[in-house]
Amino acid sequence: MSDNIKGIPLIPNGTESTLNQRQVEDYKHHRGKFLTWCLTQGKSPETSTGYSESTMNVRHYRVNTFYQSIWEDRGYTTSVTHDDADTYLREIALTDYADTTKAHIHKSLKTLFRWREHAFDMEPWEPELTFSSGSGTSTSRDYLTKDERTRLRDASLEYGSIPNYNSCTPTERDRYKGFLARRFNVPKEDIGLEHWERANGWKIASLVFVSLDTGLRPIEVNRAKTHWADTSACTLRIPQAESSKSNEAWDPVISERTATILERWLDQRSSIPMYDDSETLWMTTKGNPYNSRSLSYLIDQLCETAGIATENRQVTWYSIRRGLATGLIDEADLSTARDQLRHKNIETTAVYDQSPPERRRDALDKIG
Repeated sequence: MSDNIKGIPLIPNGTESTLNQRQVEDYKHHRGKFLTWCLTQGKSPETSTGYSESTMNVRHYRVNTFYQSIWEDRGYTTSVTHDDADTYLREIALTDYADTTKAHIHKSLKTLFRWREHAFDMEPWEPELTFSSGSGTSTSRDYLTKDERTRLRDASLEYGSIPNYNSCTPTERDRYKGFLARRFNVPKEDIGLEHWERANGWKIASLVFVSLDTGLRPIEVNRAKTHWADTSACTLRIPQAESSKSNEAWDPVISERTATILERWLDQRSSIPMYDDSETLWMTTKGNPYNSRSLSYLIDQLCETAGIATENRQVTWYSIRRGLATGLIDEADLSTARDQLRHKNIETTAVYDQSPPERRRDALDKIG
């Protein structure tokens, strides 16, 4: 095998000194696969468009540095995990690197894990931290405030609802049938009372209420199964085999109000044909489990309904999780937040410990 691909070295200078000959050959093979994918389809796998050589000339060094940091902790390996990447970004956040450098490191790791998703059938990586390349400090995604969390709950009860079937005139009914046909992707003539009930159903409300209580990551929404729901105990029971970023089972609690709404959804869900052969707890109108893209669309729609400002903010599904973390830390403690958020290490939870402006203003008032 050549020592480079389009002039990009497979083994950057100095890396050989930390590896034996067998490890060098193995790492060279691993890097060859990574660089080839990046240069031929990494930018857009759908159109087989790769990154430019100039882009990869920078990113490949940053990825190599990430691997070396892993080797310092546990010896040579090419098997890196989402937790490894999140830990590395937390360390980067504490350095004196410029904001632009931190942002470039983040992009480089995103490229690496997109390849690993392609090459090893890994789950998509949803970073706990992201960085701005502007003049601001490195921060986590924006979080929803206590007031915004309340407004999001209310919006989920309003979202997508239509008037009662019997309260509509024949003309209004016909118009809403056309709306429901587009919404559920079925012929207008097939629209019946069951579609009317689904439009005013409990799916979105249960998804939002559960996520606000437990901070479900997008991948956890995607994986959520009906057997997770223990509404009598007001608990989600996430088995070890289905937990995200962990090898532990988790039992995050939910409120009685949330448990009631989830129970209503489970009852309604049982009458919807597309769920007949699936344990998936929530699916889109097209019959697919939710993913980051569909959840981003949903939260944009909910924020619009709730009147939550999103200009100059990075509001994503993770903003729900971050708002929960900030609130739990403020009202309880790190340990409580750690258990509810399903973090293996309390250091991960501590990243969210940033005092909201209101608490800081209260403190200023108290100290005079």
